Amino acid sequence: MAQSALAALADVSTAEREEALAEARQLIIDLRDAAQDGRALARRYADVLVNVVDEYCTEFEKRAQYALARLETVE
Repeated sequence: MAQSALAALADVSTAEREEALAEARQLIIDLRDAAQDGRALARRYADVLVNVVDEYCTEFEKRAQYALARLETVE
């Protein structure tokens, strides 16, 4: 009886260990996926930001060129 209790305890221990390992594996997978998703989202936002900055810079360059051309015609 004592041996069967020890065997049952060993089985429970093994089952709990396997469950804990499975949970740890799933956590690692979820963290990896979240990191990849976060990186992809950051890249998309960076692309949007670059496009917005380029658009504004282009607009400012046009305005500057126009202002310089007007100044040259006034002189």
